[in-house]
Amino acid sequence: MVDVSKAQDGGIIKKILTEGAGDTPSTGNEVSVHYTGRLLDGSVFDSSKDRDQLFKFKVGTGQVIKGWDEGIVTMKRGEVAILTCKPEYAYGASGSPPKIPPNSTLEFEVEMHDFYGEDCTESSDGGVLKSTTVAGTGLSNPREGATVKISWVMSHMDRELEKRSAEFILGDGAAHDIVPGIETALLKMKKGETAKVTVKSLYAYGNVGNAELAVPGAADLTYLLTLESFEQAKYKYEMDGAEKIKFAEQVKQWYQRRVRGCVHIHSTILISLPLAPVI
Repeated sequence: MVDVSKAQDGGIIKKILTEGAGDTPSTGNEVSVHYTGRLLDGSVFDSSKDRDQLFKFKVGTGQVIKGWDEGIVTMKRGEVAILTCKPEYAYGASGSPPKIPPNSTLEFEVEMHDFYGEDCTESSDGGVLKSTTVAGTGLSNPREGATVKISWVMSHMDRELEKRSAEFILGDGAAHDIVPGIETALLKMKKGETAKVTVKSLYAYGNVGNAELAVPGAADLTYLLTLESFEQAKYKYEMDGAEKIKFAEQVKQWYQRRVRGCVHIHSTILISLPLAPVI
């Protein structure tokens, strides 16, 4: 048995019943588990198995009790473990009437079925999945038009194919040979965040691939991506006269590149000058 609480205060004691395999989930991953919750006297107060339905949630985001947010991230696929959670890692002094009394230490037998990264696509098609490995800072994400400074290592089937850094305006990535999946993920990242990003071929180099980088056609790629910094763009209503003129010229240039097939700009997304600092 081992204490898996971040504070190492004995708040979450884990006992592995069946070993799992592979890696463990990251903060923000959606996990699928079966579980049975018991009081220390052995009485069951809840079980997903009774409902015959896996329980799904985003780990580390406060959707479940603290004992789960900190304990589940230590589990591998196929692992079965008992998490014993003290009251401060469960339902605290209030409990959860009528089944869980106040100040109850709880035991959860948890079976990890699967987990996957945050789906960053607008259509939720699984084309860009992000798993945070190093948390970022601040509350804001870069929006279209922000100037971003990034670095990444790209690989295919565990073979490293590219290591680069770039500074560019978000929404203009194609002009810098940056695949759409990277820009899609950046919209969900915080300053200083590093994430493992899985990009399906549709959001990378498609069926053609990239001969220069030795990327085959229809290849799904993995990026270890870091958003080093960003400078947020101003909205049009925040601009003075000179800035609006500069903005109009920039939009004109972007559309000229679009006609040449170098960049795609969605008409429904605000594109602005990167003049305002990050708050």
